[in-house]
Amino acid sequence: MSLKILYIHGYGSTGNSQTVQGLQKALGNDAIILAPQFSNDLGTVAQIELNIAEAKKYMHEFRPNIVIGSSFGCFIATFLHGSPRILINPCLRPSERLHNLSPNMSKEDIELLKALETSHDIDGEMRFEMYGLFGLKDELFSYLNLFKKQYGESKTYTMPCGHRMDAENIENHLIPIIWEVKKITESLTPEIFDGYWPDDI
Repeated sequence: MSLKILYIHGYGSTGNSQTVQGLQKALGNDAIILAPQFSNDLGTVAQIELNIAEAKKYMHEFRPNIVIGSSFGCFIATFLHGSPRILINPCLRPSERLHNLSPNMSKEDIELLKALETSHDIDGEMRFEMYGLFGLKDELFSYLNLFKKQYGESKTYTMPCGHRMDAENIENHLIPIIWEVKKITESLTPEIFDGYWPDDI
């Protein structure tokens, strides 16, 4: 059975990014990748919440084995409970970034976004599901230390690149994590790989 991956792109990107293309090329027939296009108009928390709701809908319909998020897409992925998630250069605190990228975002929305950022109950199950991959030369931002604090050093991986991944880093760093996650999760929660999904995602 092919691995089913839901990919969530970052701010300003698309569902047909070079990362998605490189990932599909590297995995070949071993994986089916669903990479929807989400709105990049993130001037309000209401739109961000719509993106989260849309991602949850894809979770229910596609039933992925693994979710992969990139940059701001990782923030969306943190709300998709019930599946292992690999976060690539995650923007864990978008309120610190979007006020520059979306200068029209109101102060009220920034405060609402801050509340959304800290709304998670990071329990053992969430720590088990989460993996982080960080470029050590990221020129935009790095939440490496925050991720380690929240999810543990053993769930944290690094690669020698900047914010964008190239084919070499996909092959040498992302692909091995995917197979490791599949192996671990398959042995402990085989229902995720056998077609059974809980209704509460």
